[in-house]
Amino acid sequence: MDRLFERFFGAGLTTQEDGTPTYALPVDILETDDAYQLHASVAGVPQDGVEVTYAGGVLSIAVKAAPVQIEGKLIRQERPWGNWSRTLELPTEVDSTKITAKFENGVLMVSVPKVAKAQPLRIPIGAADKLIEG
Repeated sequence: MDRLFERFFGAGLTTQEDGTPTYALPVDILETDDAYQLHASVAGVPQDGVEVTYAGGVLSIAVKAAPVQIEGKLIRQERPWGNWSRTLELPTEVDSTKITAKFENGVLMVSVPKVAKAQPLRIPIGAADKLIEG
């Protein structure tokens, strides 16, 4: 039964003191040669309702949504309302100073650039200085 509940509502369902449910935010994570790309659907949520933070190797996304105001009798409600959150531990080789986030067509896109890999450095070998005896 718990698995069914998690599958329907999302893993990590919690409820705030005021009764507002909080769901685990589903994300897609893509890896390219130079960055990680995270995509999360946040349709109907204004930009100021989304917060993206990074601290101590952890990227956190919090989405605060309000129930849709309706007029009339609700016959069916399949789109869950409430808050969404996700916390992701990132690999150590990311450049946290260049993380960016943007909205496009109801999708939050977060780009987490990787740190440039250190290239091997070839060190030339020179002749030893000759000792002058005097």
